Amino acid sequence: MAYVINKFNGERLTVLEDGTLDTSTSLGLVGRNYTGYGETQNENFVFILENFANSTAPTKPITGQTWYNTSTKTLNVYSGTGWSPAGGASVSDTAPNSAIDAASTNPIPGALWFKNNTNQLYVSDGETWNLIGPDAIENFGITKLVSRSISDVNGVQHPAALFYSNNEPIAIYTSDSFTISTSENLTGYTALVRGINLKSGTNLNGDVLGNSTSATRLENYVNINGVAFNGTQSINIKSSTTNTLSRGTYLIGSNFDGSSATTWSVDASSSNIIGKVVVRDTSGNFSAGTVTADLIGDVTGNVTSISGTSRFDVIEANTFVGNTLTGNARTASRLSIPVTINGVSFDGSVNVTVPASADTLTGSTIPSNVFQSSLTSVGTLADLNVGEFGIKIGAGQQLKLYLDSNNPTIESTVTSGGLSFEINDSPQSQSNPAVSFLSSAQSVVFGGENSPAFSKTKSGTINLGLPDFRWNKVYATEYLGSISRVGSLYPTVGGTTITANADVIVTGNLTIQGTTLSVNSTIVNVADKTLTLASGSPSSAAADQSGLLIDGSFAEFYYRATGDKWVSNKDIDVGTNKFRGRATSAEYADLAENYVSDEQYEPGTVLEFGGKFEVTLAEDETRRVAGIVSTNPGYLMNSECKGKYVVPLALEGRVPCKVRGKIRKGDLLTSGGNGYARPTMDPKIGTIVGKALEDFDGTEGIIEVVVCKI
Repeated sequence: MAYVINKFNGERLTVLEDGTLDTSTSLGLVGRNYTGYGETQNENFVFILENFANSTAPTKPITGQTWYNTSTKTLNVYSGTGWSPAGGASVSDTAPNSAIDAASTNPIPGALWFKNNTNQLYVSDGETWNLIGPDAIENFGITKLVSRSISDVNGVQHPAALFYSNNEPIAIYTSDSFTISTSENLTGYTALVRGINLKSGTNLNGDVLGNSTSATRLENYVNINGVAFNGTQSINIKSSTTNTLSRGTYLIGSNFDGSSATTWSVDASSSNIIGKVVVRDTSGNFSAGTVTADLIGDVTGNVTSISGTSRFDVIEANTFVGNTLTGNARTASRLSIPVTINGVSFDGSVNVTVPASADTLTGSTIPSNVFQSSLTSVGTLADLNVGEFGIKIGAGQQLKLYLDSNNPTIESTVTSGGLSFEINDSPQSQSNPAVSFLSSAQSVVFGGENSPAFSKTKSGTINLGLPDFRWNKVYATEYLGSISRVGSLYPTVGGTTITANADVIVTGNLTIQGTTLSVNSTIVNVADKTLTLASGSPSSAAADQSGLLIDGSFAEFYYRATGDKWVSNKDIDVGTNKFRGRATSAEYADLAENYVSDEQYEPGTVLEFGGKFEVTLAEDETRRVAGIVSTNPGYLMNSECKGKYVVPLALEGRVPCKVRGKIRKGDLLTSGGNGYARPTMDPKIGTIVGKALEDFDGTEGIIEVVVCKI
């Protein structure tokens, strides 16, 4: 019969099944007929006696449980969410009056009170509460002197004392002068100096002895030129000049006596006016009478030089008047004295034509500037050297021989025409064999494709190359022909494969000497009845690891000389067919048989004979034990068993099993009810499931057992 365990407040904690041990709390709760209950109960008493003393807290506490922390030497109480020290400070806004003894109304000496609204800690001396710290004023922020370090703009720390009033730092005292880093977030301060620094907008009220770098006003008024001044407002004063400052020549304006501002202007003009200062106008020009000076730069107008030598770089004039002008003229419109060229008068004022007779030509070379001639015959030339534009043949220049970017070129300019090369092979049957470059149109006429071609264009046979004078390499995109006779086939330069895009028929034997034969077709049909692997191997050792490999799945089926056997690294599923052979080993460790059950039970469940069908869930200590549901049978009997729910029951061997209670390796296990097994010290015939192969200290779990029945 199960025990129902309740807390003191009536809340149910757990239900203890017979023969089980509950470990959901820090104590072990023992069910009826639990084997070894004495050890568990005695340990419970010790745990309670020592308050679960340990350096770490119990892992499964319940509300109100105590724990003695051996590291901090303190007693703690679990609140339901965490551990708190027993005997901590009272927390409230007002002084507590409940922490007293029976004979006194005063607080117990040594009691602690944490004032929550000011974050201050007090201690009782038995009569009053004494402040431990920190200083604070109720309903206000921090109001005290705080010592701390302040970082400057270079990250260097400086010691300082900050005077706080209601969370605001009113003043800072420091022994250094530095600029505060913006990361300090001290509003109202930038650069600190050695001494007391007030926050911006803060005034110092009272007398201060010493020198001030600045002030808002002077304590006593002073007179400036008879005007009272204390610095609180601006004033206007009159100059104390005793004599009048008079304007001089070439100035315009009133004399200055100091009573008001006076502006003087220069009496000047850009025009030629006597008595005024000469200045340049907005264009930089001015007018004047006679100017005596050494001139530098451009001069516009009439220049009269009375004496000395004047030198000019360039003179431009419409007319020169005077004696002879000596020097070289840059240009001239005519020659002063005409000359004759081949009897033709020439002074440079008009164009002339100079006649020249052929018999007057001298030399043996036509000048390069003679580029056209009407000659119809040049006779026999010993040598002909033409320029890069070459030789043109035909009235329409149908054929050209020239240099194209230093490349010797023969070009046919006839539209859709070709270019033929013929030789005289007489007296052979084909006396004039021809090879031609054909245009696209000519290629179509000769039965070719609509693209330029290079081909023989007359009947007969023309060979490309000779047996002893072969072409080295022939490059082509496609080869069309009837017969190809080659000694070897190689891929294109840089390639690794040769592709045949149609059926390939080999009338002789096909020998592949490479290391790998890849067939990318979906189906390979082999008409031969025998497929030989490792052909020609002299021994089984030489044929070792010959077989099949399925790429991607890493599946292998190959021959191993060691043991003279076939090896597969994947399961072989024969489906509904039978496998005929001799098994020498099994992967799994139990012998099982199929039975029909009333439900589908998971592996490890203990079943008994009975129920609506053959087996059902086993009751506690039943004498009708059938076995344990197998996980993966090493050998399964009655494999053709039919039914809605068919389960394999382990009859012999080792299998996982669902268990309850404290178990030691080697314990006999009986049915514990609800599909579990439990240990027993009083085995009864027909009740034993097996023997434990593992220790188990939990409430419920799975361990491996050896199936045996008594």
